[in-house]
Amino acid sequence: MTAAATATERVQIDFSVYNPFDPEFVRNPFPVMERMLTQYPVAFHTGINAWLVSPHDLSSWVLRSPQFSTRYQDWKDGPPPTPEDQWTLFEKCMSMSMATVGPEVHQRLRRLTAPAFSRRVMDQIDARIRDSIADLFDEIPDPRLFNFAADISAKVPVRSIARMVGVPPDDEELFEHRLGFNMVRASNPMYAAERDAYIEGALPGLQHLLDIITERRSRDDPGDDFIGTLVATEIDGESLSDLEILSVIVALVVAGADTVVDMHSLGIQALLQHPEQRQLLREKPDLMPSAVREILRWSAMGKLGAIPRFPTDDIELGGQVLEKGSLVIPLQSPSWNDPEKWADPRQFDITRNHAGNIIFGAGPHMCIGLHLVQVQGKLVIEEFERRFGDSASIVGELEFDHMHFNSRRITKMMIATGES
Repeated sequence: MTAAATATERVQIDFSVYNPFDPEFVRNPFPVMERMLTQYPVAFHTGINAWLVSPHDLSSWVLRSPQFSTRYQDWKDGPPPTPEDQWTLFEKCMSMSMATVGPEVHQRLRRLTAPAFSRRVMDQIDARIRDSIADLFDEIPDPRLFNFAADISAKVPVRSIARMVGVPPDDEELFEHRLGFNMVRASNPMYAAERDAYIEGALPGLQHLLDIITERRSRDDPGDDFIGTLVATEIDGESLSDLEILSVIVALVVAGADTVVDMHSLGIQALLQHPEQRQLLREKPDLMPSAVREILRWSAMGKLGAIPRFPTDDIELGGQVLEKGSLVIPLQSPSWNDPEKWADPRQFDITRNHAGNIIFGAGPHMCIGLHLVQVQGKLVIEEFERRFGDSASIVGELEFDHMHFNSRRITKMMIATGES
């Protein structure tokens, strides 16, 4: 792993080796993942036009290394950048995103946003989200038999982020159908051909959020919740602009409005399939943070990766030369199930030592929504247990959206309970 790239035989694969949209892969990805780890640890996928990195140690290095950029503009095969005088609110927001700014600006943003992620603010968010999740369970049409994926999983992230940010209930669909859906795809190189349409679709949601931030700043007291804290924070004479606050909220939306959907279905599936672990969690609720990490690790929900990386120079990795500006994707699921990192990786163990994990990313771009994700997972499990206890079971076969761009998305998971 050096910047001094040397000539080597290029390892190439195609969809015949790794096809994240194959229904059989989505149902059972583990044979393919093992093949990637053992035969193609670093390989160029001609169909995806990207380098795929599978081993945990190499993926971790890519995520942490300053030799890889997260700037979409550094992708050599990307569309030409929009001239600054033609920027929409999307480009203005992304130019200030933690995922795209340089190291010094990134550190400044982290420092000024830290108070909004304090224990005080997070406890407020816990209380707000708890009520919203209880409401979702109340809204289940028939608790005797219901589709957990559609009735709970698909709704929790959108509602949780909206409550955290302070968006009025009538506007919660903004996150899923306008902002969340479009921002996730507009910032992903896999959707480069449709990027303009997704940017256009995101603009109403971005403007609405900016209006909320502007209104908060106009108050004598912006409030002590998430947005209010971001508006009011001043450290060493520095404060966040409205656009910078918008970029922080958008980062949360991108991190949590789509892929966290899968965590909830897969978490309930894991606990129902491992009753001894479920009982252990009941007896030792302090294991919940570890349980959420283990659910994410064991479930292998990701098809590809999180924030894409682009080498800032030709880089040798795993015997391959990754060209400057090429698209590099550390594959989440193989990394999370690499036996070189995880002893007996297919064992679901909520007491597992997760030291050194990259489940929420690594380095300066570690997931900004880490706490929000863990709170969501905890509250959904607790509410499910409180409502249904040992009466719940999965009935029938799971159904998946095999064409989802980055997740093994469960669309149907029927739960039968003893509710009368």
